Amino acid sequence: MRLIFLAVASLALVACGNSDDTDNTTPEAPRETSGETSTPETAEAAPPNPLAAGQYCYFRDDENVTEGLEITVADNGIVSGSNYGSIHQEAAGYFASFDTQLTNGVQGEGDEVTFDHVTEVDGDTQSGRVMWTLTPDVAAPDGLDTQLTAAECDGLLERIFPVIDEE
Repeated sequence: MRLIFLAVASLALVACGNSDDTDNTTPEAPRETSGETSTPETAEAAPPNPLAAGQYCYFRDDENVTEGLEITVADNGIVSGSNYGSIHQEAAGYFASFDTQLTNGVQGEGDEVTFDHVTEVDGDTQSGRVMWTLTPDVAAPDGLDTQLTAAECDGLLERIFPVIDEE
């Protein structure tokens, strides 16, 4: 049952790919910070990443998915971050939230970074390895025909999960 749920969730994410971004604002350049990162003590230094040490954020909002990706590149090249969002496929009646923690990211070929991940989708937890293509302007998960574009880090979480003012 657990695998069926993940297969459905994966298919939902795949179905979301290649849609035009409905956010009509021009994404701002990634904001770089230093001195705010930490890496596991067991992590070894990684090969240089095309991204300079600092923080990078990405965003996607289309008719099926709203998601954010926050990436931190440590001084030693280790990459970590978080990918989170909501799936809102009204036609299929499918709605879900997801949160993926990305750790121990190591650069592979070109702009590819392979992470250990722990993903939670509506109470179901999966872990393993996942690859993302990361540049300062674009982030794309391996195996999905979709991409996120650079965005301002401040307020990113609120863009994905708006606070509803109850009066």
